[in-house]
Amino acid sequence: MDEADKSLAAYETLKNSIPSIGVLSRKKRIIAFLKVTKKAQEMIEKQDLSEENALYLLSILTKKIADFQKATMMAAMHLTTVNRKIIPAIGFRYANEMRANLQLVPVDDIAED
Repeated sequence: MDEADKSLAAYETLKNSIPSIGVLSRKKRIIAFLKVTKKAQEMIEKQDLSEENALYLLSILTKKIADFQKATMMAAMHLTTVNRKIIPAIGFRYANEMRANLQLVPVDDIAED
């Protein structure tokens, strides 16, 4: 399997892991973001996906899938109130980059004890 096939398979896996975000549900949207980024983080750790490719695929999902865009925006806007320990590293980085795109102050990475 070449890199393009791996990326396509990874995209489909991430796309299929997006749960329902409900109607105007902050909690469900953040949970959806966490589930997708957790899946991406697992793929990075298994070396099925590079970190840069994961960020690229997350950005494509954000542009192509309205529910994931809403989930990402909610996570980015509320990044300061979500427990940092439950956010996968790739999710934290992506949400923080999204905050910069929204002209919000980035959140400092909190070192785990």
